[in-house]
Amino acid sequence: MGRLGARLLPYALGYALSYLLRSANAVLADPLARDLGLSPAALGGLTASFYLAFALGQLPLGGLLDRYGPRRVLFPLLLVAGLGSLLFALGRGFTLLLVGRGLMGAGVALALVGAIRAYQLHSPQRMGALSGFTVALGGLGGLLATSPLAYAGENLGWRGAFLLLALLAMALALLGLGVAPRDPLAGEDRLGRGPRGGPAGMASRAFQGKGSLRRGAGSWRGNGVVAAMGLVAFAYIGGFFAVQSLWAGAYAYEMGLEGSWVGRWLLVLNAASIGGGVLAGVLAGLLGTGRSLGMGVALFSLGLVLWALGAPLPLAYALVGLGGGFNAMVLAQTASLAADSAGRAMALVNVTGVSGIFAIQTSFGLAVERVGYPVALLGLALFQGLALVGAMRIHREALGRGSRP
Repeated sequence: MGRLGARLLPYALGYALSYLLRSANAVLADPLARDLGLSPAALGGLTASFYLAFALGQLPLGGLLDRYGPRRVLFPLLLVAGLGSLLFALGRGFTLLLVGRGLMGAGVALALVGAIRAYQLHSPQRMGALSGFTVALGGLGGLLATSPLAYAGENLGWRGAFLLLALLAMALALLGLGVAPRDPLAGEDRLGRGPRGGPAGMASRAFQGKGSLRRGAGSWRGNGVVAAMGLVAFAYIGGFFAVQSLWAGAYAYEMGLEGSWVGRWLLVLNAASIGGGVLAGVLAGLLGTGRSLGMGVALFSLGLVLWALGAPLPLAYALVGLGGGFNAMVLAQTASLAADSAGRAMALVNVTGVSGIFAIQTSFGLAVERVGYPVALLGLALFQGLALVGAMRIHREALGRGSRP
């Protein structure tokens, strides 16, 4: 890994921790509800508070990321996440639990965005590879938030499990502050030099991982980056997590599979997504983040098409997971294009991705009710291609406007 890679490791571990905290309520929901007498609506409110704080924190925290750097922002935020987990562990009333869960969401809001920004600043040539590795490590964090976390809950109680997560978050924050490389001050990052060949050359590089922007998110070019990559995030990130978190399992049950078999096929999908993160990083190092992103979208779409056509479910789920595992390339490509405004640009793109999860989960369900799974899956696959083509056009037009006097 090398000395620099080891010093950047706390960023990747922070993203794995975000997966653990995100999934903790689902794993510990039963003992939590029984102990405190929480209704399903109250449990839903606790889950929503995490995601609400996560989403609301993107834009203001993204600006801080550009101004002060990821080390000065991300690791103090992990202390906030640790405090939230501690309050949740000690909470006796619903209000304190709600505040604690919200602090957890705010504390990990920039886990992936901050990691990619750090890679851009300190190892730009390996940004794509490190981003893929981070997503893979996050997937392992998701696996830890299953049986291992349930085991901790059984032996320590749900309060003990959240106390353990609090200690883990605080220890990781202190580790990062101690070993992560210092960031340059705002304006010292020189990654924003425009590529040779003018706007046309930059447009051709938009999805090849070789372009960058001279101006921030307030310019035509910056807005073009956010709009283009936001469209991809909405369709691709939103589509993948909508399928992974709900519709893959719902479809398997619809086919009459028992719970144990549903769990096995979902494990195939999730394990493949970890492999996808590693593969995305390798391809990004060889071909650039843009081409790696394009391959991820293609694999995800192919999995959806095979699923719709009745291919063996493990094969379809493996391709969906493998392609979906490339999702960090959306933010990595945004960072490579947005340069000094990468934090704000990635935060905006991240918001559109989260919005896409909600919108696609809902609209996919409506489509299934009216036309069935095969047509809904084919429609989602088509949406991926249209979003990618539309994003390239938006970015090209924005570059043209940005070059006019």
